[in-house]
Amino acid sequence: MGERRLRLKLLLLFVAADLTGVLAGLWGAYYLRFHTEIIEVTKGYDPADYIRLMPFAAFVVMFWLHSNGCYGFRERAFNLQILKKIFNSCLMAVMTVVAIHFFLRSQDYSRIVYLLSVVTCTAGLGVSRFVLDRVLARLRHAGRFASTPTLILGTGQLAGNIADRIHNHAYLGLRVAGFVSSQPMPPGAIIAGFPVLGDFKQIREIVRQNKVDEVIIAQPDLLPAEILKFIIECEKEIVSIRVVPNLLEAELVEMTVEQIDGIPLFGLKVSPLQGWNIVFKRAFDFAVSFIVLFLSLPLLAVISIAVKLTSPGPVFFRQQRVGLDGRRFHICKYRSMHKDAEELTGPIWAREADPRVTPLGRILRKFGLDELPQFYNVLLGDMSLVGPRPERPHFVQQFREQVPRYMGRHRVKSGITGWAQVNGLRGNTSIDERIKYDLFYIENWSFWLDLKILLMTLRARENAY
Repeated sequence: MGERRLRLKLLLLFVAADLTGVLAGLWGAYYLRFHTEIIEVTKGYDPADYIRLMPFAAFVVMFWLHSNGCYGFRERAFNLQILKKIFNSCLMAVMTVVAIHFFLRSQDYSRIVYLLSVVTCTAGLGVSRFVLDRVLARLRHAGRFASTPTLILGTGQLAGNIADRIHNHAYLGLRVAGFVSSQPMPPGAIIAGFPVLGDFKQIREIVRQNKVDEVIIAQPDLLPAEILKFIIECEKEIVSIRVVPNLLEAELVEMTVEQIDGIPLFGLKVSPLQGWNIVFKRAFDFAVSFIVLFLSLPLLAVISIAVKLTSPGPVFFRQQRVGLDGRRFHICKYRSMHKDAEELTGPIWAREADPRVTPLGRILRKFGLDELPQFYNVLLGDMSLVGPRPERPHFVQQFREQVPRYMGRHRVKSGITGWAQVNGLRGNTSIDERIKYDLFYIENWSFWLDLKILLMTLRARENAY
């Protein structure tokens, strides 16, 4: 999706600016201590010790910046609140480095440098963030930096006010694509300088045609049931939804709150799997899948020979599935069914005592060995170790219309295993229940939850047929 690419670009810009500010601050603390006459230097020191310390210290500062919420891309890159977070991050970073050196006792660094670093790093980060804020504002006003296409539901004063504020605060990264009315309006209608693109019934077509990534509901007279219906329709196209306060009375899911120039917006809870967390998860996926594939090479060879000798047909079974953001990819598994098993039945789920499954396939499925080649999908980046199981396009098209919030499971990468699977919801089980578990995982993701699911997978073989 466009918003995902935008967030990645912004993350890289923020990280580059922050690294510049941190390294400048660390060098400034060193220079003030040892190359000025502010405080007399009475002990010898080795400049190489401080040079070696800088990359580690910079990493610690970046860690605390992330932990303190300095990468909220819908806020300014710099304001007084951000400056306060920067100061707290620098203070915590210095305390962390001091604590580590206290226990390791590997080097003796100047205490004055530690104190100066809090001030100089705060100053360096403040300057770099201020410059980034001004640069982003100019680029966005000039249309030189991509913004998220945003659709506004509503045609009244509140909707026009939201559009004006988005337009006048381009640094927020939003761009008004137009309005959607709850009732049919004459063609060519204009509100606050932006077109009315259609009405409620045309929402999915409007979203696709205008490549919309975000929808803001700004019509106070809508009934809760209408809002819920609208949200469900929008989510089928995998767009983010925000609601102006006092509109949402139905119990949907956990909510988040953002602001546009002082106007709070409620939205469906966003997954913690953003920014650095995506990087950490991808690094973990790559490392584990590489190790598993390498260590299991002898087993893979034995299974490949066994599949080839026990039934006619290819060793591997490749099938199109739907993954992150609705993108399609080919999943790879060991063939556990007879060749052309669905030629007569069409796409159907496997069931207990399924006659299409080969004798060897039953063994492979029972112990999950048929899914070993999926670690190659993880290595390529099509899948993750943990996430909602990928489904075939045939079933996705069917469920997106029938099951509320079904497409929300495609906001993260599909997984070899998932929260639903380790709770017994495999194969031909309740779709509604599986969605609840998938959405819980997405909205409550943590690295420790991934580890828990992986450990539970080792013993969770219920409905594995």
